[in-house]
Amino acid sequence: MIIQNRRRIWKAFVSILLLLAMASGLNACGTAQKMSESAPENAEPTHLVWWVYRSSTIPTAMGEVLQKANEISAEKIGAIVEMKFMNEEEFTSNMNAGRYYDMTFTCDWCNSFDEHARSGHFYNLTPLLKSETPELWKAVDPWWTIGMLGDRIYGVPMLKDLGAEVFFRLNSDYFEGEKGLVIPETMEFADLEPMLAMWKEDHPDDYPLRMKQSGLSGMFQCHERIVGPYLVIPYSKAGTPEGTKIIPVWEDEEYMGMLRCLHRWYELGYINPDAAVTDDLPYSLLTPVRTGTAWTGYMGWCNPEVTGFNVRLSRFIGPNMSRETQQGALFAVNADAPEENVKACLRYMQLLYTDRAFRDLLAYGIEGKHFNYYEGTVLRTQQGGDEYRLDNFVTGPAVSATVVSASKEILGDRDQWQKVFEGYEQAKTSDTNGFVYNGSFTKAMTDAMNDIWEANRAALVTGTVDPDVTMAEIRKQMEAIGLEKLKEEAQKQLDTYLQRRAEEQ
Repeated sequence: MIIQNRRRIWKAFVSILLLLAMASGLNACGTAQKMSESAPENAEPTHLVWWVYRSSTIPTAMGEVLQKANEISAEKIGAIVEMKFMNEEEFTSNMNAGRYYDMTFTCDWCNSFDEHARSGHFYNLTPLLKSETPELWKAVDPWWTIGMLGDRIYGVPMLKDLGAEVFFRLNSDYFEGEKGLVIPETMEFADLEPMLAMWKEDHPDDYPLRMKQSGLSGMFQCHERIVGPYLVIPYSKAGTPEGTKIIPVWEDEEYMGMLRCLHRWYELGYINPDAAVTDDLPYSLLTPVRTGTAWTGYMGWCNPEVTGFNVRLSRFIGPNMSRETQQGALFAVNADAPEENVKACLRYMQLLYTDRAFRDLLAYGIEGKHFNYYEGTVLRTQQGGDEYRLDNFVTGPAVSATVVSASKEILGDRDQWQKVFEGYEQAKTSDTNGFVYNGSFTKAMTDAMNDIWEANRAALVTGTVDPDVTMAEIRKQMEAIGLEKLKEEAQKQLDTYLQRRAEEQ
């Protein structure tokens, strides 16, 4: 019922968000006046320590961008931030050491939201959200359950792509321009085979599906991982009696079907022979087919100056949704922060959602230097690419930032996020309702099974070995150390969790 209600009111969510952004972007003076009403008058701005996710190097222009952002936020909401960039290991060590922060990036895969909310590290924001930041409440609604445990809100979702969508990234210059094909918006995984054969015939010494030992990005998104990568629930079972039944991965026919295709393609010479042992796949190789997880309208792979050719995307998985996919980015507040700072954090998040120019500043840098507006979209400059390049989601919600174009000739869709959320009406949504397996009592067993999986993973996902033969051996080894008992324990936990959630509702 909750998911159905979300889907019914997605249009209301998009409309509210667009109205808020337009009101701030088209009437900056009015926004400044309104936002400043929340800030204390004639007082020094509240200083907030913000832990920010760092995937690689910190942008060299971060200092000047943050200085400009602080000038704006000090005037509008009476708060400034000090950013501290951290990678996954640094988040863990700093959280464990109890070092102070006011607000922090958190998600499913880094600085675990559920774990820290459950252990009391994050502030219960529920009593303050509607009273202190009503526009923030409207902008995120109806997706607040992403940041909830039980009936309490511990995190503010930074809305972006909430479902897993996996795409083929295809050389349209060759397949469409030279060969006259029409690349569809969606296709089945096996439908790629004639295109691979076509390229191989024209380029007998090349490999159209060149990959490294990690395999094709995103393939596993056809199922929700419950315990490691080996006990799963296929998204294809969502909404059926099997939607909460945990199975071994070799019983997921969609996944096994893709592995069988890869093995056939490996034997046909479409995949490089060293795929299982190499970790080198430079962009300088004009590989005509790659994959990636993104969203409808994504332009990040479409710049021919980077790829060497024009790219057309065709989706072969998704959209699939679970708590894991939805928790791609949240901001949480320190449970030990004083209430004044908590309120300032919420005002800051509200500013990110409701002031388009402010959001673009932190997302893309300084207008006229790091980016320019063109036809209602953003075009990054060369200087911006060199000095201010970071993942959009680490500094705020993607949905409130202006859409990026690859070039003046390849424009982004200004209605991109509306269409993305439209697509979620057809998403296959996990029936596990946010379940997270507690493996503290089975750690030795799962560690051993992880080792078995890792020993075979690269050969499996690159097509190097016959998946039916290899999976049979994996099954034999895992069953010998207690796979059935592990599956029973996970199923018991899931059933208990779902029963409790049903009683709470």
